[in-house]
Amino acid sequence: MADRLFGITDTGRVRANNEDEFITQEVMQNKFMIAGVIDGVGGYAGGEIAAALTKEVILRELETIEPDLISQLSRVFYLANEQIATHKKGDLELMDMACVATLAVIDRQNNLLHYVHVGDTRLYLFRDHSLVKISHDQSFVGFLEDSGRLTEEAAMQHPKRNQINQALGLTSREGMTDPYFETGSSPFLPDDLILLCSDGLTDMVDAALITAVLNGSETLAVKAARLVEEANLAGGKDNVTVVLAKNDKVRASYEFSKTEQVKPVAVSAAVTATESYTAAEPLKSTVKALPEQNIVQQKSGKGLIILLSALCLLFLGTTIWLFLYHTAEGTKLEQPGTVLVTPVKPGLNPQEKKISDMLLSLKGDTLLLADTVFKVPVLLSKALTIDRDTLILKTKGNIVFQSDSAYKGPALILSPKCKYVKIDQLVLENFETGVVSYNNALDLKNIRFNQVNYPVQVRFVFPDQFYVNGRLSKRNYAADSLAKK
Repeated sequence: MADRLFGITDTGRVRANNEDEFITQEVMQNKFMIAGVIDGVGGYAGGEIAAALTKEVILRELETIEPDLISQLSRVFYLANEQIATHKKGDLELMDMACVATLAVIDRQNNLLHYVHVGDTRLYLFRDHSLVKISHDQSFVGFLEDSGRLTEEAAMQHPKRNQINQALGLTSREGMTDPYFETGSSPFLPDDLILLCSDGLTDMVDAALITAVLNGSETLAVKAARLVEEANLAGGKDNVTVVLAKNDKVRASYEFSKTEQVKPVAVSAAVTATESYTAAEPLKSTVKALPEQNIVQQKSGKGLIILLSALCLLFLGTTIWLFLYHTAEGTKLEQPGTVLVTPVKPGLNPQEKKISDMLLSLKGDTLLLADTVFKVPVLLSKALTIDRDTLILKTKGNIVFQSDSAYKGPALILSPKCKYVKIDQLVLENFETGVVSYNNALDLKNIRFNQVNYPVQVRFVFPDQFYVNGRLSKRNYAADSLAKK
């Protein structure tokens, strides 16, 4: 098993105790591999207890793998969260205990990887000498790094790097936003490798060095030990845990034999020699061995050339006729008393164009619209599309977006690329649909909809032919006659 699944944990150079746990387990006659890293939240009493409780729940609940594995993984984390909450009751010293975790289950028969994640432990996929981070750190600094606002080096040095937003044990299930856990599935091909690790590794060792270690030819045990060693050499400021899992199936490959490599040359020589049938005997035998369809293909090829030539002539004749016809028609239209009218499609009005240009040229995340600039309602002849991961649209004064009389579409469209869009104080008037949003990206504050049939339309995007599970968030939009302070 060590050849395809291995884990190691180390206290590090600074901390006195180890709050990390890891899981390397095979179940159901080795059809599935379970790999997990659990990190007790540092600085809180009982982090190691929370990690141990979570490990216990995972091992118990994953003795049998269910067909709907993603739902099972989410349920396991919910149960672990409840277990931690129950353990806290009556013990004031453990009230703040929590842990973060990343758990992967590998379906060895079908070459598939399924995972669930919360916090800032990480899951990487190593394929074809390239390292790809699959999970996303659920922290402010992690969001800045994943969205490209911070470099890896700057994120590693950021003072708030370890301040997480989500973890097991931080809140009850009723208090969790949807979705609280990150889940997903991915092909896990022969020779693929995954790395699960605590932030004790990624805070000390960058992706380039991790890649260099994984590129080596050593065993999983040696690679894992080397990663821990590199973290300790860089300072070892936290517990370091590394789990490696590999698809140990042999990659399918096909090599041409010498005979197969010669075949195209022999066929070419034989076809060339078909018209010189009086050649030497070896060549005669080669020609006789050719299928009769080669001769038929030559004849059909000549017919195809004739057909294509006829079509080209027809196309040329049609083009000449159309040219002469339109020239004659143009001469008629240019005669005195004839007015030639070319229809022109209307463009954006000046106010629409100004807002569109502001969105395109925006450097930060906040766009401020002032009524000193937009003194009259902004008439929209098409939807304003927001195509960025984060935007805060704020208005100063009374800004009104109004539908043009001929326009029947929505006022605003948030593309699936949007992760968080907040619209603060705006009036949408006379639209069929106010805002079209994907997933749970939209946050509204003091928005008024005047004569809008469908104020907000939320669309969800899921992978094709996948099983979908979940529920809409309990956090509903609320309408009030008074503005929210």
